[in-house]
Amino acid sequence: MYEQLQHILQSNRLILPELIFTGTFLVVVLLLAFSKSLDYERIHNIFNFLVISVLVSLSFVFWGFLSYYKTYFESGSVLYSGLLYLDTEAIYFKLLISVCSVIVLLHLWVVGYRVVGEFYAIFIAVILGLYLLTMTTNLLMMYIAVEFVSISSYILVAFNKGKLNAEAGIKYLLVGATSSAIMLYGISLLYGMTGTLDFASQQFATNLLLNPSWVVLAVVFMSIGGLLFKLSAAPFHIWTPDIYEATPTPIVSFLSIAPKAGSLLVLSRFLSNLTVDYQLIIGVVILVSITIGNLSALWQKNTKRLLGYSTIAHAGFILVGLLAINEDGMKSAIFYVSTYAVITMAAFLLVDLLALKTDSYELEELRGLGQVNPTLAVSATVIMIALVGLPPTVGFTGKLLIFSALYQGYEDTASGLMLFVLIFGLINTAISIFFYFKIPYFMLLKDGEGNQYFNMSISQRILLFILTGAIIFLFVYPSRLMEIINSL
Repeated sequence: MYEQLQHILQSNRLILPELIFTGTFLVVVLLLAFSKSLDYERIHNIFNFLVISVLVSLSFVFWGFLSYYKTYFESGSVLYSGLLYLDTEAIYFKLLISVCSVIVLLHLWVVGYRVVGEFYAIFIAVILGLYLLTMTTNLLMMYIAVEFVSISSYILVAFNKGKLNAEAGIKYLLVGATSSAIMLYGISLLYGMTGTLDFASQQFATNLLLNPSWVVLAVVFMSIGGLLFKLSAAPFHIWTPDIYEATPTPIVSFLSIAPKAGSLLVLSRFLSNLTVDYQLIIGVVILVSITIGNLSALWQKNTKRLLGYSTIAHAGFILVGLLAINEDGMKSAIFYVSTYAVITMAAFLLVDLLALKTDSYELEELRGLGQVNPTLAVSATVIMIALVGLPPTVGFTGKLLIFSALYQGYEDTASGLMLFVLIFGLINTAISIFFYFKIPYFMLLKDGEGNQYFNMSISQRILLFILTGAIIFLFVYPSRLMEIINSL
């Protein structure tokens, strides 16, 4: 009993950031309960300051934890008798989620979105759920963390009381509930096969070998349904374009990357402990996701729906690193999702700024905007080039790394599937040029009507410049990020 108590106390110390964030959640709820007499602007500023301060503080905490773990806990720490597992990779992804959260709140501020106070409480709940997801090596905890994030996300999507928001929220809920049910059923079957919920244990790997491989593969596919849903990967992708079109852009920006980061880490840990060849499952998911995402995006006339379909394709590209089944593959996937975070958040900020001028997210409304707004034109060109994966942007570096890791995996295993995915991915990268370049094409080569000048505020220019500059900087100096990733 004493040892168990000491273990719990030690676990509490190691999840101090999560406890701090839980406290922040309670403070926000109390402020909401007793601030009805305050005006909207004061509440908005208080909450923004509070949440950003906590996130920035946690970023420093995570950075310190990263250095601490490299020195003292190279193999990671098991928390709460195996429910959670904390290592340098989990800390890195928490840091990434924290940075994305700060950018989203800055996006809300510079564009001038008016959100109700309850938004901040739900936003904190999503981040807390993602923190827990990054530390999961237990099937039951994985399900709880996914549901924690999903239920909070449903509320965020349906905050606005419009018809489109209601329809998108219902579709999000139905697809999410379906994927969760499939996931839970798969987890129950895995528990029956292995006798344990700890998928990182030797017992889990050993007992899987006692079952037919085709049965294991079917159950594994069901068990990762919730993670594929958070990744926006096929066949759990159908919610994505409607949500992206109807939901406020900063929320979409966050949901497009933060859940993907947490799901990628858990998925990589889960797959690495399997004793069956899972390449066919991941390969099919990659091929279908890239195909549906790219081909559907070709016909889109709405910028947010276009980015919605493109994120389905990018989910496939993220999974390419896991298909490689080597250390370089996982490192390249981490690099890809880290840099994709910067690129996609810059893209959503861009379309939001353009919508301030046009009052629309339709491509046709962008005619001529780039001809008299050089800052927007340059930013749009850089961001779209990065989404395609061309130099001189970090999008090129990310795709180069994942495809190089996949080719290395092909040379090691002579797998025809890897070679096919590699060729297919390169072809689809070329196809993506035709829809990503629609935005700079309409802005620069189409003539507009009336006054096309857009006077951006200083804060808008600074945030757009930082994100666009980071895309170029990481291309010129990718080694700085790779050094951190390689040390995980």
